[in-house]
Amino acid sequence: MEGFTSLGPKDRARLRQEFVREAGAAFDRMFDPAVQDQLVTFTQREDLALELGQELMAELLLNHVAGDSQVRPTVATCCPKCKREGQRVTKMRERLPERELTTRAGVITLRREQWKCPKCRILFFSVRPTAATGDGRL
Repeated sequence: MEGFTSLGPKDRARLRQEFVREAGAAFDRMFDPAVQDQLVTFTQREDLALELGQELMAELLLNHVAGDSQVRPTVATCCPKCKREGQRVTKMRERLPERELTTRAGVITLRREQWKCPKCRILFFSVRPTAATGDGRL
């Protein structure tokens, strides 16, 4: 899969264990005896289940994009406007800049290298070696 760096067995096991712990906490929140009197109608139950599900979905998404090879790409990233090679702005040991994305799971914060295009005079985050827009569909 383009962009994703496979996790090693130890990292994958650690992430899985963290996720299972969070899923257990979500289950405990849903079935907590202290909140059952607030979950009377189906809508109240559905709202809490959706909220808990979105939190888990956001965590899965965040963990998956954190393993993306484009967080710190080894080759130059192209400008999304002119498609020319960008220049790296983020220094090697520097903390990665944050970028907020609004997803179907809610707002998540990504950390990516930042690049600049000398021609277009814009700053952009690394996405992939060749620039593209949209979700890849026609």
